[in-house]
Amino acid sequence: MITRFVAAALALLALASPLQAQPAPEAPRPGYLFVMGTATDREVLGKYARTLPAIYDKYQGFYIASGGVGRGVRVLEGEFKQQSVILGKFPDINGPNNFWWSPEYRQSVEIRKGAGTFNVLKLKGMPGDLAKPTGKPAYLISIFTVKDRDKLKPYSEVAGPLLKAAGGKFISTGARKDIELLEGEFGNTNVNVIQFPSLEALRKFYEDPAYQKVIPIRQSAGEYLLLEVDGVPAAN
Repeated sequence: MITRFVAAALALLALASPLQAQPAPEAPRPGYLFVMGTATDREVLGKYARTLPAIYDKYQGFYIASGGVGRGVRVLEGEFKQQSVILGKFPDINGPNNFWWSPEYRQSVEIRKGAGTFNVLKLKGMPGDLAKPTGKPAYLISIFTVKDRDKLKPYSEVAGPLLKAAGGKFISTGARKDIELLEGEFGNTNVNVIQFPSLEALRKFYEDPAYQKVIPIRQSAGEYLLLEVDGVPAAN
């Protein structure tokens, strides 16, 4: 009788085992290399830039956005103290680190010493979003701090549906603890990156009167720098 009771109890424990209750593993995440820079010697930087495509290829990275203020980058809100933006994607979360610390890049980065100032961040991508973009997307990059999250609720209730209607999707969301600083300076600031199917779609979202109406609500909750960045056309 006791033996039968013990056996039944053990069977119940086995069914309730934490090993069987484990959630499914998270899908792999991509990694992003986000560079904000100001050139002081464009000729030297041009020489440096010509070394990068082969290194990106080796570590499976690719540009998704690149430009300067007035040349594919537009400051929508706040003050942007740099001249240019580069956004690169790697299908592996460790890809930016593998690229950054590779012998090839360590040799290449020596070329640009003294030719500019750069802030370089590694951002986490969204689980499962590993594919290359298609078409010619555009990106809304938000660099921000939030002082009062409760104030953001009415803003989010309006912005969320408008974002979805314009085809926008978050490809990276990160508090400062989720962001790795690889070079330069970056304060206690968050970064969100939203991808739109086109520049026209991004502007449709941002310039929508309903969205413009709630921007002051967001701005009252924190400090924001918003950049519109035209994407790199997808390779055929």
